[in-house]
Amino acid sequence: MENKKEPKDVVIIGGGVMGCAIAQRLSHYQLSVLILEKNPDLCFGTTKGTHGIIHSGLPAEDSPLMNRLVVQGNSMFDEFSKNLDIPFVKLGKLLIALNEGDLKALKKMKDDADKNGVPNVRMVNKREVHQMEPEISNQVIGALYTPSTGFSSPWGLTFALAENAMDNGVQISLNSEVRQINYLSEQSLLEITTTKEKINSRYVINCAGMYADKIAQMVGDNSFQNIPLRLERYVLDEEIDFLNHLVRSPRTSDFISPSKKEVNRRFSNLLLGQTVDSVQERDNTQTTLKGLQRIIGFATSIFPNIQKRDIITSFAGLVILNNRTPDYIIEPSKKISNLINVSIGGVGVSAAPAIAIYVEELLKKEGLILKENKSFNPYRKGIVEFRNLSSKEKEKLIKRDSRYGHVVCRCETVTEGEIVEAIRRGARTLDGVKYRTRAGMGRCQGGFCTPRVLEILSRELNIPITEITKKGGDSILLPLETKEIYLKKEEQ
Repeated sequence: MENKKEPKDVVIIGGGVMGCAIAQRLSHYQLSVLILEKNPDLCFGTTKGTHGIIHSGLPAEDSPLMNRLVVQGNSMFDEFSKNLDIPFVKLGKLLIALNEGDLKALKKMKDDADKNGVPNVRMVNKREVHQMEPEISNQVIGALYTPSTGFSSPWGLTFALAENAMDNGVQISLNSEVRQINYLSEQSLLEITTTKEKINSRYVINCAGMYADKIAQMVGDNSFQNIPLRLERYVLDEEIDFLNHLVRSPRTSDFISPSKKEVNRRFSNLLLGQTVDSVQERDNTQTTLKGLQRIIGFATSIFPNIQKRDIITSFAGLVILNNRTPDYIIEPSKKISNLINVSIGGVGVSAAPAIAIYVEELLKKEGLILKENKSFNPYRKGIVEFRNLSSKEKEKLIKRDSRYGHVVCRCETVTEGEIVEAIRRGARTLDGVKYRTRAGMGRCQGGFCTPRVLEILSRELNIPITEITKKGGDSILLPLETKEIYLKKEEQ
């Protein structure tokens, strides 16, 4: 596996939200940038399982870097979302109090938030809480209100960042797992061996998520070890739509996240969480009966009209802790300074725009020359959401492309036109389509639309339907066609 190509300026390992945010930031400059992602699509790692809350920046203990970058990142999301055409709304968060002890703790949190620069944080009394959330339990006697808390789509953000980065010259290589990194001291280059090829680069950004410590170890850097925590989430039917703000317990961090249909239908399902469990396996995203009982117990105690039967699906995400610090690790490796380690725990999506700027500054300090890309285009247009259009807009779109008149996913009203556009933008799997369009995210969870999405994938990619996977690897959905099954039975 010989490498005869010109070295890249920057190689980013990991195609989650952090890797794509950094790539998009670096595309402001005249640089050759490559993202290496081991999965068949972006956002299939840690980012996929995050909840999408854009935190205000309530400070965490012994985490000064995280506290600063979350506040900065949150302040950037309004412009970020407009430029990249991604859904984002500032919902506001209510950290609720059930007794006087809770109120005292929340007042201390308000003082800390003021010191950290979180805007407009205030205490609200019982009467105001019930005005803000009419269906909340009478047990709630007050709350800490953070109006800058928002909600976005973590996968929508990731795809938007990647598309804009590619429009501005960034390259992406999927199915490219990094196996080895060598330092070529004479040229001051890093040689990266992947499952596809060898690549030389002047700088490497290690955004490998749960496996960032493993990447660091490839250059002899054992300065941190990642520890997985599993967080469970439960999604309610979109008919359950009464909540105006994110409501959270300051004691357990359990939460209920609301919908905002008037802003974007992507927020049409209530989300329940959290249940934090330490797990051994770095890919353990199973949900549990214990987790369900705890989360539904919290939700029904705060909002009695929620019922377990309203849950349409569940999933779990992984949060990365490290054994060295409760804070972010964003720093040049002590072994090789042109490898930048980026190991982020919770609230990473919130800080992503600010982290990208922070990494840019680190690269500059390490000697990377940044020349402005004068042709940089900050704008990206998202995939049209047919269900959100007016009747006239729908008619106009169908006249232009009749595929938008064919509804494939009935629950979410996703059309064939949207699915084809998702494939054009890079979707190669069922989940790739799902996270770009919401096809399969509704009440029936793909029971109706999955066969139709598979047919469209097969047609557009010009490959047999039996080769289409859910999320790559061995996740084949139809190992045999119906005719083949019938012939096999005949042979028996």
